[in-house]
Amino acid sequence: MDILKSSDNIDLRKPSARVAKTQLLIAFILGLFAFLTFCILRNTWSKLYISRLTRRKGLPTIPTKSLFGWIPVIYNINEQDVLNHAGLDAFVFLGFFKMAIKLLSLCAFISIAIISPVRYHYTGRYDQGDGDNDGNNDGDGVEKKIGNEPDIPGGYKPYLWMYVGFTYVFTLLTFYMLIKQTKHVVQTRQQYLGNQNSITDRTIRLSGIPPELRDEESLKKHIEELNIGKVSSITICREWGQLNRLFKHRKQILLKLEDYWADTVQRPYHDAPSDDETENEEQAGDTTVESIIDEGSADSIRDYSTRNAAVTLGAQPYEHKRPKLKTGFLGLFGKEVDAIDHLTNQLDVLDEEILRARQRHFPATPTAFITMDTVASAQMAAQAVLDPHVHYLITRLAPAPHDIIWDNIVLSRKERIVKNYTITIIIGIISVSLIVPVGYLATLLNPKTIKKFWPGLGELLQNNEWAKNIVSGLLPTYIYTIMNFVIPFIYVWLSSKQGYISHGDEELSAVSKNFFYIFVNMFLVFTTAGTASNYWGFLSDTTKIAYQLAQSLNELSLFYVDLIILQGLGMFPFKLLLFGSILRFPFFKAGCKTPRDYRELYKPPIFNFALHLPQPLMILIITIIYSVFSTKILVSGLIYFIIGFYVYKYQLIYSVVHPPHSTGKVWPIVFRRIVVGLLLFQLTMAGTLAAFQDGYLLATVLTPLPLATISFLWNFQKNYLPLSFFIALRAIEREPESSQTLDETREQNQTYEYPFLVQPLDGPWISIEGDHAVVANADGTKRRRVNLLEWE
Repeated sequence: MDILKSSDNIDLRKPSARVAKTQLLIAFILGLFAFLTFCILRNTWSKLYISRLTRRKGLPTIPTKSLFGWIPVIYNINEQDVLNHAGLDAFVFLGFFKMAIKLLSLCAFISIAIISPVRYHYTGRYDQGDGDNDGNNDGDGVEKKIGNEPDIPGGYKPYLWMYVGFTYVFTLLTFYMLIKQTKHVVQTRQQYLGNQNSITDRTIRLSGIPPELRDEESLKKHIEELNIGKVSSITICREWGQLNRLFKHRKQILLKLEDYWADTVQRPYHDAPSDDETENEEQAGDTTVESIIDEGSADSIRDYSTRNAAVTLGAQPYEHKRPKLKTGFLGLFGKEVDAIDHLTNQLDVLDEEILRARQRHFPATPTAFITMDTVASAQMAAQAVLDPHVHYLITRLAPAPHDIIWDNIVLSRKERIVKNYTITIIIGIISVSLIVPVGYLATLLNPKTIKKFWPGLGELLQNNEWAKNIVSGLLPTYIYTIMNFVIPFIYVWLSSKQGYISHGDEELSAVSKNFFYIFVNMFLVFTTAGTASNYWGFLSDTTKIAYQLAQSLNELSLFYVDLIILQGLGMFPFKLLLFGSILRFPFFKAGCKTPRDYRELYKPPIFNFALHLPQPLMILIITIIYSVFSTKILVSGLIYFIIGFYVYKYQLIYSVVHPPHSTGKVWPIVFRRIVVGLLLFQLTMAGTLAAFQDGYLLATVLTPLPLATISFLWNFQKNYLPLSFFIALRAIEREPESSQTLDETREQNQTYEYPFLVQPLDGPWISIEGDHAVVANADGTKRRRVNLLEWE
């Protein structure tokens, strides 16, 4: 009997093949549209799509008058260029994609040349499960699809030994690639950080400081008596909450004042400026804001900046009707006063209160930043146990000054614990709640399951072939993609409320949260909910986990082909467009009035690993799980990572910034998740092989693999993990190279002082001159110019 045909002689592969071709066509059209649109807009809005070119000197030049001339430039950018211009975190992120490309290339070659031809010879199928997820089979999963083939002497099929062999081969290949990339990351990280002498590399964060050491002199003396090095400076974190609240209030008043100044200094176009004013306008026209955006869309801000500059550069303010406001409830009642004078007076009063507050003594907290005289001293201190008492004098490497979230530093220990546990509980509730919609989404893949849950829809699909292909073949892929796009933003936002003291720690935590969501909800739950019997069987009988997982994954093979194709061919090119930035322009630009508004509007987008790393990690795991069964998924995964590598390389070099400073610490997260994927791959293969008659022997042969994988992880944790967090003393150069790394450039002239203790109390910005903002007095004359590069 031909196992690919049902009792009514219908070829089960036809609907699935039709859906796959449709998905491929849709993804190709979407991707081609986004790619060509980017190539056109890159020329039209050149300085929006290469915004880092104006901020980072030495970037490889990129053609602006050619549609495709940028592609060879991106191709030729090497790892050293990435390190020099995007930093260590970008190097590690792109290195993951490079490793995935190498691994999947080898696996795909083996699958095309050996596995698929042998399988086709024995079964007549190029891939395992071809055409089996359309819902027309009898639903008995692996046993029906594979186990009922004609018996061959020996109890089981000879090609199944090939599955066992290549499970070993692909596991060992993954081991090799992982350890090779780990050594490369560690070596590069040690060399990169060892050549630095930045304030971050010389600073540790000390927590659990006892009350008797919570002053600078006592703490400095105590640390130096430990003979781990000389202390250069100490910043004891204090309960600066009152000062923090004053500055938040000040910011609100300042922004309102800038809005009123923006309305006031907009002089009519028919007012002819003097010769001096014209010269000033020409000088002010070359603004940093203008250099960030394209010439066509720079007209409004050019006019805005030059008009404002004319008011402030020594010229007398033009006479305008001054804006008014009412001082009563919500500005609707009370006495009407001059808005600028009123807010300026409020600002002056608040500034006096801030100056007085800076002189007060704030109670010390158990946390301090200690800057040592050398990098070696800081690294030794960070790895040392300083005190025999538990929870006393705990040392960690300090985050970079610009990476610290000072709002969280000023929190008390109790406030931080409450925030942490509250957000953790909220995330747990959300994760559990999402199981239900994900389960319902998975039922769309199987018309038989649809009929159980939604009889009316099931009847409709049974009578309409095209509706069935759309609902069961295409719709789940797009809903799945939308959920994977939206939900991670929620987890990123929740992580920002959890009280982490640095953006780097917050980002790494969000990476773990989002991967957990995708792995558990969007993979395990989704996979096991593909059919109702599998789902509830999986939950009720954990002894059948391997079998149930193998059965569900076999049925979902073409769904994952569709998903990877859509994500790779269809969605990745849209990332080049900076679609989020383009969409916000019509809404936010309409509300832009002040120089600060425009400065914020045209800043390069921030690249967050938590939004971009978990899904590729999951795609790699899915591809590894299917590596022996499906050549289509291997090839789709390879294409996905090739496209993703060049898209992200372009973005990280030219169009986005990554402010968090985690010095490549994301690699252990990547390593451990891939190892989890390997264990799942081995479990799935064992469950699949056990489904065959007398197949338990085959599954038993795979037993050493999970043990080897756990040993492999243990080896990483013991020997490589420390080098992923600390700088080895032998790697530290006593005389660092004269050229500065990207991190050293960003940290130049920075300190660990609490910013609100030293930050200038500047007035409102009323124009931009080059890399400086002009700050106004109450009468509109220039008070001072603020260096925007230092301010940012």
